[in-house]
Amino acid sequence: MTLDLRHEPGSRVQSAAFYALKDLARGNVVVLLTTDEPSLMMQSLDLQLRHNLAWTISSSEPGWRVEVRPRADSVPLDVLDLLTRDHQHLDALLAQAMRLVNQDDISAATPLLSEFAVALERHVEVEDAMLALFSETRADEPVAIMQREHREILGQFALIGECLAADPPQAGEIGAYCSILSGTLAKHEYREENNLFPQWRRAWARLTAAEQKEMMVRAQTLLKG
Repeated sequence: MTLDLRHEPGSRVQSAAFYALKDLARGNVVVLLTTDEPSLMMQSLDLQLRHNLAWTISSSEPGWRVEVRPRADSVPLDVLDLLTRDHQHLDALLAQAMRLVNQDDISAATPLLSEFAVALERHVEVEDAMLALFSETRADEPVAIMQREHREILGQFALIGECLAADPPQAGEIGAYCSILSGTLAKHEYREENNLFPQWRRAWARLTAAEQKEMMVRAQTLLKG
């Protein structure tokens, strides 16, 4: 699909691009043609769409050409991109489990919650062990807050685990704890992606290519277990 925005009023360009991209499915590509250089617009759209976009920009007289695809169809750019995608994976697992719990189908929700628990522990391990290396000092306050929130999130899931171990497990109680965890996780991920990750991406850019490659391999290995 190609969307020519070069003749749209400037006030309508970003909203038109948003509606073209908001339901972009895997395997699909949207090409945007713009008059103005679109880097800032794409960054804003990516933020609105929760970092689900990947794009390339090239000049195309008259104007610019942007080829946009789902981020899941592209190779992770760096450790921060990898962890942002893993946030989405965690959110999807928990959302699927919550739907089943709300349907009182605990037996179907249990394996999803078990998978979520393993993925969550691996994710926390990567962030605690690796991303703290990007901070300016050992006492870096944002990192300390992040690590404290990690402990809180793991503690909230431990309560869900206790409920699952009850005989019989109560869907209402599990659902309530899952809802609390979902809210806590969403706030934590938002603060990381919008406050800490930009700071850490600048630190990432200062690493050598060999250091970046080593860190990517370590992160991917830890996340896959």
